[in-house]
Amino acid sequence: MAKFFERNSTKLTISEFYDNYSLKKYNFKASYQRKSNVWVEDKKSFLIDSILKNYPIPAIFMRPIVDENGKTKYDIVDGKQRLQAIINFIEGKIPLTMYFAEDRFLDEESRQLAENVAGKKFEDIKKEKESGEYVKQFWTYTLQIEYLYEDDLDLVSSVFDRLNRNGEPLNPQELRNAKFSTTPLLKLVKKLSETSFLKDKRERLKIERMEDEEFVSELLFLVLNKKMLDSTPATLDEQYERYKNEIVLLNEGEKEFEEIIKFMDSLELDYENNRRLCWTTHLYTLFSLCWYCVNNNIRVERVKDSVANFYSEYFSKNTEYMGYLKEYKDAASSRTRSASQKNNRMNALLKCCNIDLVEKV
Repeated sequence: MAKFFERNSTKLTISEFYDNYSLKKYNFKASYQRKSNVWVEDKKSFLIDSILKNYPIPAIFMRPIVDENGKTKYDIVDGKQRLQAIINFIEGKIPLTMYFAEDRFLDEESRQLAENVAGKKFEDIKKEKESGEYVKQFWTYTLQIEYLYEDDLDLVSSVFDRLNRNGEPLNPQELRNAKFSTTPLLKLVKKLSETSFLKDKRERLKIERMEDEEFVSELLFLVLNKKMLDSTPATLDEQYERYKNEIVLLNEGEKEFEEIIKFMDSLELDYENNRRLCWTTHLYTLFSLCWYCVNNNIRVERVKDSVANFYSEYFSKNTEYMGYLKEYKDAASSRTRSASQKNNRMNALLKCCNIDLVEKV
């Protein structure tokens, strides 16, 4: 007779989960759990962002253990970081993402409400009457639970291993890394990824999945092509194939790239206190503005104050988005990696700086 691992699927609201957690029904330190890096705050906040929008998240795996008195406790087999992020949010240790309202699925009617809760902690959200829908959504969000019924800890440990082993399908950049690993192009991308100015602004990128290198590739291809491109996997694949061994062009591109980064640094924007400037949408736009300025002999002094004032106003909760601010916001709310929206954002910044759009690279 065939044998199958015994398991059962069920659902649990966050409210029910936290009730059980308060009763100390969960063991987050099961003996078969591997040591793992704790999620950074932004990754935790992004999970809460997904929950408040009712996006699906992966299932949580638990092992029920019934004691001699009939009381049940649960070993957390997989999903520890997700559950701890939820607990952290409830207990006021992390805020919601600052970019909560920057999601293309939001319509204009709901965007204002989303902007009102962005960046806030749960306690502050609960104090605001108009945010009641988000509070209800959070508590009633349904977690998918997989119960594993197995006494053999080695077998349970093997489940944890299967869930977490490095068997996840390679993403497009990881595939490029495998295919172009020895090429001058990829070597340059890796080198530029270590540029100090960019290196400390990559918190939102999944560095372990090479998203930082993919982003740097997009910047480099802007320089090499002298125009913005769509950032679809197919387009990036084509660019990698095109420039993989173009040593002369790559050397020229590297020099220009470094000049652009120097220009960006000279803008002296406050990335430390305005982390949203580090988001790839805005970082790419700033790079493209500096690229335009470098290629049109526009001095830093001509744009420095205007750019700083633009983002200060753009990220202010009291801003009424009109003119170039609205153009930028619209282009930052959907299809952000398309060539047309990239151009729209750069052009909005150029208008803010009173730069004649007739000027061409």
